[in-house]
Amino acid sequence: MRSGGTVNVPQGALLPAPPPTLPDHFLYLIAGKRVNPSTFLSFMFIQKLRLYALLLTASLTASGADKGGGSITLADALARTLRGSPELAAYSYELRSAEARVLQAGVRPNPEMSVQIENPTGSGPYKSGEQMENTMTLSQLIELGGKRPARISEAQAAHAVLQWDYQVKRVEALQATALAFIDVLSAQRRLALAEDVLKVTREALSATEQSVGVGKANVVDAIRANVTAASTLIDVEQARRDIASAHGHLAAQWGARSADFNTVRGNLNPLRTVPSLDSLGKRLLGSPDLVRWTAEKERRTALLRKEQSLAQQDITVQAGPRIEGKAQDATFVAGFSIPLPINNRNQGGIAQARANLGKLVEEKRASETRAFAALNEAFQNLTGAQREITILEESVIPGAQNAEKQLVEGYAAGRFTQFEVLDARRTLNAARVQQLRALADYQKAWARIDSLTALPRELPQLPSAKSRRQ
Repeated sequence: MRSGGTVNVPQGALLPAPPPTLPDHFLYLIAGKRVNPSTFLSFMFIQKLRLYALLLTASLTASGADKGGGSITLADALARTLRGSPELAAYSYELRSAEARVLQAGVRPNPEMSVQIENPTGSGPYKSGEQMENTMTLSQLIELGGKRPARISEAQAAHAVLQWDYQVKRVEALQATALAFIDVLSAQRRLALAEDVLKVTREALSATEQSVGVGKANVVDAIRANVTAASTLIDVEQARRDIASAHGHLAAQWGARSADFNTVRGNLNPLRTVPSLDSLGKRLLGSPDLVRWTAEKERRTALLRKEQSLAQQDITVQAGPRIEGKAQDATFVAGFSIPLPINNRNQGGIAQARANLGKLVEEKRASETRAFAALNEAFQNLTGAQREITILEESVIPGAQNAEKQLVEGYAAGRFTQFEVLDARRTLNAARVQQLRALADYQKAWARIDSLTALPRELPQLPSAKSRRQ
């Protein structure tokens, strides 16, 4: 530190101590070369300064990352998704569009007015215009074959399908939010484990350097301790980056560009009773993704009826007054017109609608196959994670804890080295990380199962026979 200068250090930060005095009769190895004690101590002091700089940078990064709001729960995240998801918001406009289509389907054709002027001029008796005839008619297209009820029925059925599609999209959005929430919760736990290991390695580094200072430890041990501490710090920094990434992914579920929360509150540990795959399969049949096919069948059936109604030719009736000649005599004209169904009887439209209705059975079967395959995969992941958690909690972690305890006691008695204790603690931490990963996999599997077997919040109603006739 320069004279007259001041350095502000975060509270609790570990400042490197100045090089201690070592016995002159020790020689140390640095980069494979024997050096005297003062050279070695200078080298270790520089390494510790570098580690301190890394710790200081990590501390400042963490304090910057903590700026923002408080913490949220899974219920908060799900509520935000329902309120702010851009994909769900877009469906509200889709539903309005479908409702407008139903309204338009019930509108009848407009009447038409035509004016016809005959013989306004010419040659001979028509030259003076006294033979002029003025005809004004009103015409109305009369739809035959039940076209209007068929249009209304098809539009109502399409609206019902869209409601089911919204239920499917809603469940998917909630599942994505739940998975993102689990990722954040898991990342927070990984950071806590990494920080615990960092604390232990820093303590081990300090103890090892003190042992080197009094000649009780090898130089290599101090270098190894320094490398281990730096490596652990990298793990902590990676865990913090993972949290920042997970925060952004979770916030994106409700359309936010950045997270306005610091942490999430939840518990990965509670395990639920796993039902049988058969019972889950029965619940799957009531999910929106499969039930929507009933509405889809109704829509395609209504579309076929609409196409069949188009094969019936419509009739146009017309009537109106006619004013003739100079005397302005009035007469009345009436008539009708109807296309002759010689070429176009909507054969292609009917055939297409029948084909689309016919393939629905296979499309539904394919959808059910995919759904049951996804359910089976999630169920296998769930039971596998549950078994892994049981083994870790009943055997692996207790064994690692016992080994660590015995090594710590043996180290105090001088039977083991500091690095043997660190190895035991790393083994215990690895087991806890494995447990955390298994817990996250377990909760994610449940989130997928809940999504696959979810019941819709509001059951869309298909159009009744009465509404189709109106």
